[in-house]
Amino acid sequence: MNRQFIASPPLRVRPGSDLWKHLRRMFGSFPIILCQVFIPFRSGPEEIDSLPEQGIEVSEEHVKQCQWMFDQAEVRRVHLEQKAQTSFGLMVFLVPLLASLLVFLVNRSTSHTTSLMLAIALVVLSAILLLLGFISIVRAISVKTIETLYLGAVIDLKNGQFRGYSRSFHARGLLYCASMNTGMNDHIAQFVKGGQILTAAALVVLLVAAVPASVMFSSVPPSAIQAKIVGPVNVVSAELIGLREDVASLRKEIAALANGMTAETGLKSLKAGVATLPTEPNRPAKKAMPVGPSK
Repeated sequence: MNRQFIASPPLRVRPGSDLWKHLRRMFGSFPIILCQVFIPFRSGPEEIDSLPEQGIEVSEEHVKQCQWMFDQAEVRRVHLEQKAQTSFGLMVFLVPLLASLLVFLVNRSTSHTTSLMLAIALVVLSAILLLLGFISIVRAISVKTIETLYLGAVIDLKNGQFRGYSRSFHARGLLYCASMNTGMNDHIAQFVKGGQILTAAALVVLLVAAVPASVMFSSVPPSAIQAKIVGPVNVVSAELIGLREDVASLRKEIAALANGMTAETGLKSLKAGVATLPTEPNRPAKKAMPVGPSK
């Protein structure tokens, strides 16, 4: 097979004028992506002209090819909606992360330094970009107008009678629906692309915000940790068990020594009391009775 019929991968952008042109085109499309989030659009593409009738007889193969084009437009729409839902799930994960990071920066900051203000500003910018990407994705997965063959392809709506089957009419109807759906798919693809670019930009800004946040927290001294233990705490250690045994034996010795000292002191007090007692007991004196005349 001749290699000229085989497609080659895309060529890289050459450094120089091509690279700068590519960068200008890429950054120039970013404001358009931001603006299209707020621009209202109609519910469907503009109507196209009716396909002209040809004198060539339409075969069954023509109808199959037209049906394949219609199916490919439907497959592309489903693929775009799946990409939009995937981006939507990523955003749902990033929103609590950004909110938690913003609250953490505000609560842990001790002073309004330049690094703190820069980190908070970048986190807020990241949240705004993520919000715009969220709106773009929501607009992409919202209900859109999809063309398909319906009653008019089989019934003449003017008189309510069945149409005579015509391959040409069937093929033109499929091509019309495929063309309208392709235009709608291009519209959805713009919002999906915008949502992905805005989400990527939000992640890049969030990573940049980590630099001033790291500088700020590296200069903040660690706060003292206060721990309060409620309830008994049992610490098991061989050295602690030996220390407890030594303390118990010392307690016994001190108690025995205290008892001995108490007995000795009591004995000395008793001896001192006995020494102060008299050798002979004092006898009470007899009281003289008065003598008077007897009656």
